[in-house]
Amino acid sequence: MIKINLRKLLSGRGMTQTELASRTGIRPSTICSICSNSCTFLKLEHIDKICLVLGCSVQELIFIKP
Repeated sequence: MIKINLRKLLSGRGMTQTELASRTGIRPSTICSICSNSCTFLKLEHIDKICLVLGCSVQELIFIKP
């Protein structure tokens, strides 16, 4: 199962979902659904923006949980 590690990454960087939304231009509701792993799809553009702002790789953001 594919999981998104955004909540943990935000916590580790002391950043809120609101701050990430503001810095990336991604809607807060979208950030919330990504954090809760309830999104059904994720735009590549959003992955790119999130990784850029958080200074992380795609592998740190998205992982496969057996």
